[in-house]
Amino acid sequence: MPEDRNHRQAIIRDQNMRDLKKMRERYLRDDKPERMGNLASSLLRLSNWVRVGHRVGHNDQGTVDLMREIAWFMEWNGDLALAELADMQREICRWRRLWPIEQARAILALRALQMSNRILELSGLLEPTRP
Repeated sequence: MPEDRNHRQAIIRDQNMRDLKKMRERYLRDDKPERMGNLASSLLRLSNWVRVGHRVGHNDQGTVDLMREIAWFMEWNGDLALAELADMQREICRWRRLWPIEQARAILALRALQMSNRILELSGLLEPTRP
């Protein structure tokens, strides 16, 4: 019986790795501004899910999965990896390990929104503001 369970787990890990590889290839097709824009969009989605998700029946596992995806996007930025981005990745990973924390929903929603805004600034996609 344990051998069957180990075999099933190995198959699931293999499938997850293939999915992750496809996701990475797709993410890296875009150039720097689009990748950073996609990352900012994912962080904004996280902020919204955390803020209103529990009221509309959104599943916390989906939130954890989105945090995992965001952490991978941050990892895959490679040559774009600024110290600031690495700090954000570590913070997202810490949230993912602790989630769900009902009392901290507003804090995570705010932090994800702040990270989204900062990454959008770093992306170069925003028009310069005029004084």
